Amino acid sequence: MSPAPLVEVDRLWRVFDVSGPWLNRVLERRPRLFLTAVADVSFAIGRRETFALVGESGSGKSTIAKIIVGLLPPSEGDVRIDGISMSSPEARKKRADLRRRIQMIFQDPYASLNPRWRVDRIIAEPLRAFGLMRDRKDIEGRVAELLELVGLDPSDGHKYPHEFSGGQRQRIAIARALAANPEFIVCDEPTSALDVSVQAQILNLMRDLQDQLGLTYLFISHNLAVVRHMATRIGVLYLGRLVEVAPSRELFSNPRHPYTRMLLDAVPDLEMTGRVRRPVEGEIPNPINPPKGCGFHPRCPYQNERCRRETPILSEENGRLVACHGVAEARI
Repeated sequence: MSPAPLVEVDRLWRVFDVSGPWLNRVLERRPRLFLTAVADVSFAIGRRETFALVGESGSGKSTIAKIIVGLLPPSEGDVRIDGISMSSPEARKKRADLRRRIQMIFQDPYASLNPRWRVDRIIAEPLRAFGLMRDRKDIEGRVAELLELVGLDPSDGHKYPHEFSGGQRQRIAIARALAANPEFIVCDEPTSALDVSVQAQILNLMRDLQDQLGLTYLFISHNLAVVRHMATRIGVLYLGRLVEVAPSRELFSNPRHPYTRMLLDAVPDLEMTGRVRRPVEGEIPNPINPPKGCGFHPRCPYQNERCRRETPILSEENGRLVACHGVAEARI
């Protein structure tokens, strides 16, 4: 019997009201406008696993991340951490413990660090906030350990964030996340603001920390080369919906959904295999007024009448999940 997953996302929806002010709508006779950022998304993340969400900008990746860590409430659906629903009375009683067990690494390390605080105070803040340590000497010792753990010198704790490079600042952000002894870390494009050479260092650090501390990651990125290096399983998002979920190796070797194929064809072919490639064409439709049926059909070379009128359901196909009429009908 396989162990229960650490994180379960169940039929998650998030709808934003983007209407103008009430008086303007009345005078101009305009209806209310709603933007569906996340639509009926479900997945689970096992312990010590790295589950990646990929997709173009505007596909709903960061919105899902913020819902999971509690920065945004869902419109519908539920998130369970170790079997505890985040919206249940039990979760409200154990909110401090759940918040300690879930941490987040943000995209821009400089924007996520307080420029007025020294690094030692930034890293020590979770220790004080969660009451993990109270003695000053114990806190100083723990901060020094965390700095060494992420490849920095303990003396760096006396500096301010502006005195570090981008890669060093992201190491500080990782040390701050680790200070609370979390089990689950949401990584929202943690390397997209860094140089390519520095990206590799940060990614290798995160993998080493996962092996050493038994961490579970939700890794969000639009860079498929990064995802291939990090992820155990990958979920592909399009217009707020999951269109394919598969183990990393299988998804890269045999993508099934047309959108996944287009994303992979946009990655430079460093091995120069010579295979025919089809670059990503068009743009994500307006999520305020999405197309009927399959959201990808205006850009899909395999679309037919059913695709234009019926939304495909994420269903199992050879041990993986795919939401595509063409795959279900064996046309692809």
